[in-house]
Amino acid sequence: MTSTQWQNLVSESYYETITSIEERIKKYDYSEALIGLEHLYQNMAKKDKREFRTFLALVMMHVLKWKYQPEKRSSSWAKTIRNARKEMQVIREDVPSITQNYVNEIWESCFQSAVEDAMYEMKLPKSETKNFQPALLTQLEVFEDEYYLEDE
Repeated sequence: MTSTQWQNLVSESYYETITSIEERIKKYDYSEALIGLEHLYQNMAKKDKREFRTFLALVMMHVLKWKYQPEKRSSSWAKTIRNARKEMQVIREDVPSITQNYVNEIWESCFQSAVEDAMYEMKLPKSETKNFQPALLTQLEVFEDEYYLEDE
């Protein structure tokens, strides 16, 4: 199998990839099985990193909304922040390549995505979007600060 064929197989189905690797092992074609495993591993790590980025941007967006629309705060915002933080923690525990350096590398791009999503969710008129330039969130605000409604 060529490298491209492995990549295509992995992107289509993890199950089919594992089955194909198993077939290679049964035929004692260990070098090909190792190539398949490497492609599978790389793809799974990319998927986990994409998922981590998505959760990070989601938390950032909700923190921005929390800061800039206090009158619209809801328990669902707080719950979303807590749940996304839990998911990010699980991913970080499972994926050693998601280090603090990695978080630092993706921080600003996730923040920019969060700003765009927050503007959309806050229904800011186009005339106001140019003026919405929040300061970069800190990791304390995103990972540790507590967000509760006053009556909770």
